[in-house]
Amino acid sequence: MNWIKYDLTKRQNYLAKLTRHVRLTYVRTEFLRDHILTEIMLTSDPQCNQFLNKAFRYQLTPRAQRPSSAQRNRNGKFLVVFAGGADITTEIVYRNCKVYDSTDNNMSPIPDMLDCRYAHSVISLNGKVYSVGGFCDDTGKTAECYDPVGKKWTHIAPMSTEYYDFGICACDNLIYAIGGESSVENYNAATNTWYTCPDIPVEASFCRAAVIKHSIYSLINPDDGIASCFRLDTREGLWHNLNEMPWGLRNDSFEFLSYDNLLFSIAENCSRLDIRTNKWEAMPSMLFERLRFSAAIIAEDIYVFGGTGRDRKYVNSVERYNIHTNEWTVVDSLEVEVYEGGAAVISGDFSLN
Repeated sequence: MNWIKYDLTKRQNYLAKLTRHVRLTYVRTEFLRDHILTEIMLTSDPQCNQFLNKAFRYQLTPRAQRPSSAQRNRNGKFLVVFAGGADITTEIVYRNCKVYDSTDNNMSPIPDMLDCRYAHSVISLNGKVYSVGGFCDDTGKTAECYDPVGKKWTHIAPMSTEYYDFGICACDNLIYAIGGESSVENYNAATNTWYTCPDIPVEASFCRAAVIKHSIYSLINPDDGIASCFRLDTREGLWHNLNEMPWGLRNDSFEFLSYDNLLFSIAENCSRLDIRTNKWEAMPSMLFERLRFSAAIIAEDIYVFGGTGRDRKYVNSVERYNIHTNEWTVVDSLEVEVYEGGAAVISGDFSLN
């Protein structure tokens, strides 16, 4: 608004065009009501007024009834690729991979990775699966890619830093590795190159990452036990602090996921952050206590796989959290033991034959 008012005669014609690009549904209800809706230039412009009314109606609609920009087809085909991990008793590190089909609860093998890995991260992008970093035989800087067409894994360019227990996400067609202590790198598959990005503000011994639109969110539990959340706007290249989580996290036992305008911390004490209000709120705990588990968003639900209890016995059940009803249910039992491995969701066609 200050830019418009600086030269009102020449710039007022741009008001509606600029307002169209403002994500008003992300604005806090109080700020929208007390500041934006009181701006005469906006309310007197017919097109801007439509944008404001639409945003305000959205804010007043109960969350469960809001149309979701992230809404996905529950009846679509979704697969979860599990790669690597370790045996909790023998500490043998695996390179085997399996695929879980959520539509029929079936598990199928795919070719093994080239390297054994645990405490690594797995991500899917453009129909391929990437397994990055982790422990075992100097794999911390390495990464590999699985092509379902050729049905084989191949090494890709190495990173400049070793990454363990780190966050991974895909944003704007790039893969981001976040938390090699404080390091961040992104990978461009078109050039097979990793590029250095701005460091996260604190060192992270355990980190997870999620994406909403053009922003990357990183949840970190540093050694001081205070769970911190940061946002990286990939267009401006700067990290911003979000509200600290009011309760702590166990350092090695949480996952971090995004859906619509919400970020979910799945842990012993589950919670979610609404990025429009920057406020954390508690949510129901998982039905089973789990350490070193995997989690993924499938359609409009959060699925949790594997891990162990404090008795160091594998948890084979699959739990599902319905984001709209705020409830956990047990939906399946895995035939594979998932512990300290990586998991990634693939939607659509993915050849298993």
